[in-house]
Amino acid sequence: MDVLDAEQVRYIDLRSVGGKQILDLTDEEIADIKQRLDERGFRVHSISTPIGKTDITEDFAPELQRLDRAIELAKRFGTPNIRIFSFYTPAGEDPWNYRDEVLRRLRALVRIAEREGIVLMHENERRIYGDNGERIRDIFESIPSPNFRLAFDPANFVQSQVLPMTDAYPLVEPYIGWVQIKDALVNTGKNVPAGEGDGQVPELMEALKKKNYSGFISVESHLQPTGELAGLSQPELFQVAAKATKKLLDEAGIAWRMPETCPPLRLPGYLDQWIPLTSLEQMSGTVYDVLIVGSGAGGGAVLWRLCEMLKNDGLRIGMIEAGDLLLPTNARNVSTLDGIRLDQYIFNPKISVPGLYPEFPAARQLFALGGRTLVWDANSPRNDPAVFKDWPVSTREMEIYYSIAERAMNVTKAYTSCSPFTQTMLGRLRRSGFTAATEAPRALNLQPAKYGQIRSDVFFSSILFLAEALKRRSFDLAINARAVQVLTEKGRASGVKVMDRLHQSYVLKAKNIVLSGSTFETPRLLLHSGIRGQAIGHYLNDHAALKASAAVVRPSPYGSGPLWILVPPTGRYPYQFLISGEESGDDFNEREIVIRGYGSLKPRFENRVELDPGRIDEFGVPRLKVRYSYTMEDKAVINGVAETMEDVLSALQAARVTGEICLRPPGDDHHEAGTCRIGDDPATSAANRYGQIHHVPGLYVADNSMLPSLGVANPTLTTVALAIRTADYMMTELGG
Repeated sequence: MDVLDAEQVRYIDLRSVGGKQILDLTDEEIADIKQRLDERGFRVHSISTPIGKTDITEDFAPELQRLDRAIELAKRFGTPNIRIFSFYTPAGEDPWNYRDEVLRRLRALVRIAEREGIVLMHENERRIYGDNGERIRDIFESIPSPNFRLAFDPANFVQSQVLPMTDAYPLVEPYIGWVQIKDALVNTGKNVPAGEGDGQVPELMEALKKKNYSGFISVESHLQPTGELAGLSQPELFQVAAKATKKLLDEAGIAWRMPETCPPLRLPGYLDQWIPLTSLEQMSGTVYDVLIVGSGAGGGAVLWRLCEMLKNDGLRIGMIEAGDLLLPTNARNVSTLDGIRLDQYIFNPKISVPGLYPEFPAARQLFALGGRTLVWDANSPRNDPAVFKDWPVSTREMEIYYSIAERAMNVTKAYTSCSPFTQTMLGRLRRSGFTAATEAPRALNLQPAKYGQIRSDVFFSSILFLAEALKRRSFDLAINARAVQVLTEKGRASGVKVMDRLHQSYVLKAKNIVLSGSTFETPRLLLHSGIRGQAIGHYLNDHAALKASAAVVRPSPYGSGPLWILVPPTGRYPYQFLISGEESGDDFNEREIVIRGYGSLKPRFENRVELDPGRIDEFGVPRLKVRYSYTMEDKAVINGVAETMEDVLSALQAARVTGEICLRPPGDDHHEAGTCRIGDDPATSAANRYGQIHHVPGLYVADNSMLPSLGVANPTLTTVALAIRTADYMMTELGG
């Protein structure tokens, strides 16, 4: 760990410790290793096992037992990756003679990995079945699975008499999930520092740069203390290998000095239970004028606006939600949920999105009435007007709908306007050049209760949209109702096929359908329904999101009150920062604060979600797989946010930084957007400027997926504004 610290390496492939292979260590030894890694801040990238490094003629049962142990260790160390091999074949015999048995064994291992949410990384190795490009390609074509990827090792190809980039890479490139860097000489097989052998490592670096590879590169030296390296210790040999690898990365212009990725938070637990509900059986007997699929920010906003404007005009409105009843309010309004209990409640009901690892590893869904608005922190800034220059909506129109959304959501800066701590920190920022810093606008109802009113919903959630809608007119609402197919008739939306938790199927008929599932679920439903569109599922966009924790000295005696500050983008820096810290603890000398920074990444067609026909969920719908990577331009934005965050910390006069600036993994901020973006050109947008899917009258989208780009702001207020605008357009179509 001392050596890795010196080389700026923070991840480890666990292979052996103290001369013992990782699978052979006792539980006590594993606990000690994990504690030591945690104390030093190291993370485990993979459990590098010898599974599959046995003769194909030997018994297979021990390999299955070793995989069980490897999975246990992978979960214990918080990594999905396990390295395996594809078995040795008898010397002198044609490896193809053993193809069927190799595939049978690998298929069994992969099926277990799929069930356990593990990714098996097959390393090419001399003398195993998968030691050249043809057989490796055959393996992955025969066993297609997002839980099975290739660990590409150029030196091992050389030692198998295969030129890595000439003979192997073109055949196996689509399956690479991990790159191991070591080099070797073809005439002797001897390992040498990267770039000094026949492994074509510089060409590999250029290829990785060209494909915007953003995964892991492992340094596996295998150098021996001979020749020019004579007398060097194993730690010194590793440093030679690491420096050679980093030199090639720098020469290729591949950024590797990035903020460390924040680990997704996973905590155990779950809570439950309470609004007038309608059964799916009853709803199947109604023809709805508008049927809304999803009850989060976008779906709730459409429902509220329609009920507010249409009132009791006889039109039938329905809403279905895939999840259950979880809470009747934002979790932050529940007095029993504070500190760690709030974090547990926020993160435990959220479900990881299968198929999005490793490119979008932290994405999580919350299937419940109200969606993720039940757990958000109510941060509600407008986006910078410059964002709208490429939108099909004018800045003036966005200002109008922002105003409507802010009134409906009670957006205010008053929460911290009288906080001495916030005002002192604002003063520090403004004096240091961050002149645009202001109290953060948040969706909070701070009006006092009066005249018999009962008010407990301070923090906004979509449940308030549903409540306000109920005050104006009735609507049908079904929960645990999973939409599995959008139905059309003569090219127009006509209904939705829905299944309940017992997998009973119903058809809900509707003249207009609004999809508000999420950035992932809305395109998934459209694609599975056969709704065509060049941009559906594409342009997946997320923020360059970073965070850090720090302690600041209280400006005694005026250091009390909550802290919520927004530093918007300016001409000086195109990033946004949110600085927060609630009043807590007994230490009057210091306050703990959190800084979150956001940069804008350009939407790209190739960043996308698509159906994975090889993985079907319990409702018969293919799961998603994601394609998402950072370009060099994206990495420059990430580093720009990190550098400016250092200036913010300095301006705040942080006494000490308690958590290093780190890059939040894609999906961790829950700001993903763009997969059904609005626009005028069907070639680059899924829906028109009002959210109607191109060429499918009566079918609309109203969630984050409709955003053409993200800018730097939390997208919730913008999504609500656009959803209200979509509802207004629908009313003209309905004759309202």
